[in-house]
Amino acid sequence: MRRLTWTTWTGVLGVTILLVGAAPLMAQDPEARGERLRQELEIRFAERIQSELGLTDEQAPKVHEIMARSARQRQSLERRERELRMSLQRHLRPGIAANADSLNAAVEGIAENRVNYTRVMQDEMKELSTVLSPVQRAQLFVIRDRILQRAQELRAQRPANRPPGPRSDP
Repeated sequence: MRRLTWTTWTGVLGVTILLVGAAPLMAQDPEARGERLRQELEIRFAERIQSELGLTDEQAPKVHEIMARSARQRQSLERRERELRMSLQRHLRPGIAANADSLNAAVEGIAENRVNYTRVMQDEMKELSTVLSPVQRAQLFVIRDRILQRAQELRAQRPANRPPGPRSDP
């Protein structure tokens, strides 16, 4: 069996890393260390998927292509949501009159973005059904779901006053 490359899993692990924040591992050069961490996690995820799903040499490149394309779409949607959330926060600063049109646009944009994110996942799962068996597809879904749930748990445990991402400990 062939080993999948780490780029296949960018979307899932990118979300996980962003949600959790890899702060403790990014002391000196946060961007470089963050990218290395992302690559390491993606390699481990690819190995886990290859092993647990039992992908054949024929399935692996097809799954890689589908997931890489979906990952790029998800990353674009994630960037857009971050932009919209920042806009929302700028308009909700204390002591500054909020612009109703800007707030409505940001909220509607976030809601639409989430629908699009779900649509990307649905399209990806549909396309994967042409390559994976129902059991493999269900296993992939469960693995991803567990990762996202764990990321949410870790995010919930993060102190409220500490944003995700790099931090500097004294």
